Amino acid sequence: MSFSMWLRIPRIRRGLAITSVILSAGGLVLLRAPASAKTGTVSLFDNSKNAVEFSGPGLKGSLALSHGKVLAGSSFEVYGDLRLTADAGDKAKVRAPISLAVVLDTSGSMSGEKIDEAKRSVVKLLKDMRDDDEIALVRYSDGSETIQSLARLGNVRESLIRRVEALEAGGGTNIPSGLRRGRDTLAEAGLGRVRRVVLVSDGLDSSRRESERLAADASEAGVTTSSLGIGLDFDETYMGGVANQGHGNFAYVRDGAALAGFLQKELVETSTTVVENTTVRVKIPSGVRFVRATGADAKVVGSDVVLKAGSLFAGDERRVLLEFTTDLANGDARVLDANASWERVGGGHADVHIENLGFTAVSDAAAVDASRDATVFARAMSVVASRRQIEATEAFSRGDNARAQALIQQNQVSLGQAAAAAPAAMRPKLEAQVNTYESDSKAFATGGSGARDATKKAMARELGNTGRAATY
Repeated sequence: MSFSMWLRIPRIRRGLAITSVILSAGGLVLLRAPASAKTGTVSLFDNSKNAVEFSGPGLKGSLALSHGKVLAGSSFEVYGDLRLTADAGDKAKVRAPISLAVVLDTSGSMSGEKIDEAKRSVVKLLKDMRDDDEIALVRYSDGSETIQSLARLGNVRESLIRRVEALEAGGGTNIPSGLRRGRDTLAEAGLGRVRRVVLVSDGLDSSRRESERLAADASEAGVTTSSLGIGLDFDETYMGGVANQGHGNFAYVRDGAALAGFLQKELVETSTTVVENTTVRVKIPSGVRFVRATGADAKVVGSDVVLKAGSLFAGDERRVLLEFTTDLANGDARVLDANASWERVGGGHADVHIENLGFTAVSDAAAVDASRDATVFARAMSVVASRRQIEATEAFSRGDNARAQALIQQNQVSLGQAAAAAPAAMRPKLEAQVNTYESDSKAFATGGSGARDATKKAMARELGNTGRAATY
């Protein structure tokens, strides 16, 4: 169903009308910072502008609040829009030294074409890597085995290729065993190397929480974890959750033939990594409550929210959606103090103060409504919808199709409202998101292999939209 046809449905039009009234009373505004970036802090808070740009070696960013005025005497929702972009020019500079651990599923379900394609893809990866790169290879089925401990590739390439070509499939699937062993091989990585684990599986087990914890712990130690699901039988919520916790990529391919492309992408991103351990700390003043963050790990430490965004490769753009509520009296003003820090690959540490970003409480709802910026509201609604679509995918995967369809319909209403109010440049993106969800709804309803294919594609697509800036 096209977006224009969708808007003709009476119940959808009624939903949009009701939602627009609600949003006009609790509007959101972001006034954009100047396009020119400067090293350090650009402070723009003057009750009409509410954004800050910052930059340092290898990274630039911006932090903006959704409005400069909040409604006094009520619980009022505020969005924060954090953008982080690694310098694209660094791609042409010295290539980062890397340590890569490939964790490969060799269970019985990988027999035949899948294991053959997987072996060919790993061999191609080994041929593409440089002699001074470090490589480790772990296989797993019922248990796990280190085929190659971390070593300089130039010293082991030929012998490792022979061992890869001799791999055979058999046994069950124990993902945590392989993931833990792969992570542990990187403990011996040389100083200054960019470390990444790539997990490949076509199956599932009941250990999702354990694997997510392993990926999160690895991320805390500076190791990125990506995951690739092959075929229709793996659990996309499991593999997507691992990549999400590991600040890596999640992708889905129908067969093993596409594995080579995924491994090549992982190699390029790892070798062009510009910054690591990217952290933003936001101090929350009284009368403001932090609700959650999407796109980064968030931990509340005292009155601070600590956001961990991991590593960024050259040209990589990350976005983090922050959600707050305020409870302030008329005339109260609050400032959010923040600090951004990161490690430069190759040496160096950046620490940038982000100051004078805040808002004032007013009793005039019309003034709050007039300050709303539809562009930022549209961006926020896109991320919220992706989060809800992930929930819909998980509901369908556990057999609750009614819940999945209800969430998709809720997405269509909220995105439709945002599209109707969005500036012309934003509208096509939201319309495309609505139409994509309409396609998901139809695919989920058909059941069978078509529905399983749709859920896996949806998980990969929506996880990308919650953390990066250009999925739609």
